[in-house]
Amino acid sequence: MYSGLNLLTTMKDQKMKNNLIFLYPGQGSQYRGMGYDICESFPEARKIFDRADRYLNFPLSRLCFEGPEDELNSDLNAQIAVYTASCAVTEVLRARHIEPAGVAGYSSGFYAAAYAADCFDFDAGLDLVRRAGQILIDEGRNIKGSMAVIFGLPGEQVESICRRTGTVDVAIRNTPRQIIVSGIQSSVAQVMETALAEGALDVYLLPVATAYHSTHMAGSTILFRRYLDTVKVRPPRTALYSYSSLNRVVDEKDLKATMADHLSSPVLWVDVIEILRSSGNSLFIEAGPGTVLYRTVRWIDRTIEAMATDTAASVKAFLARYAMEKNAGGGKGSSAGQL
Repeated sequence: MYSGLNLLTTMKDQKMKNNLIFLYPGQGSQYRGMGYDICESFPEARKIFDRADRYLNFPLSRLCFEGPEDELNSDLNAQIAVYTASCAVTEVLRARHIEPAGVAGYSSGFYAAAYAADCFDFDAGLDLVRRAGQILIDEGRNIKGSMAVIFGLPGEQVESICRRTGTVDVAIRNTPRQIIVSGIQSSVAQVMETALAEGALDVYLLPVATAYHSTHMAGSTILFRRYLDTVKVRPPRTALYSYSSLNRVVDEKDLKATMADHLSSPVLWVDVIEILRSSGNSLFIEAGPGTVLYRTVRWIDRTIEAMATDTAASVKAFLARYAMEKNAGGGKGSSAGQL
């Protein structure tokens, strides 16, 4: 249903440095304590958290390390926190000269992916995450919106239920049978009820402030685009992919259009992973907190090898794996092994 021809073609045409793909998580991957042991083990990560604290004039690092959880889980704090923790992991890998063949971000994780592609510096990314999140929250006050997970039905059936109900969109395709819908509260409740009646294994509401990734957020796309017209960005240095158009971001203009469109467009995560896999990439790294994307990759295609980097131990495991494979491949050695 969704064409990934452009994405597939550009990936095959580009000269790959390696077969690594970095995936960046979004809101929902945050947890109290995230990033703490990574900062204890890697000074590059600590510098990123310190930088966020200074720039925001707010102890974000303490919120990530200690909580309270309810404050960390509020939409805007969660988005900024996950961005920061993800960029911290990126800096650990950069310091060891590990560059991926491509990067992709899940929902608000796109900003960390764009940072990894060198589209803007860390502080500018904080501004983008904060501004986009605030625009969405403000827009959400105009409607009574919600989001819900539908587990156990194929995407096409969930789309049919949404069309029959009205004012609800398929917002995120996490796996072939885990779909997130978004829309007007009362209609989302009706979709949940119908999905259960039609054989869904489980349905539940997500703890979010509004109807993200739905057509109800179209006004947010317009407002964010106006803001982006005042912002300077750079073309991606590493291949960067949109989760909605399924295309590679080609330049600054395309990047701004993509970031704006993402606010009211679906996250076609299944399609992104399948296309990246079909291009011959062999190892997918979730660069950031949690293991949500690691698990979705395994659900989408169990032949894909994936690794998480949400703890110091898991980062070190990846660095050791990378160094071993580089040495086995005849490389001259890599600072990836210098823990």
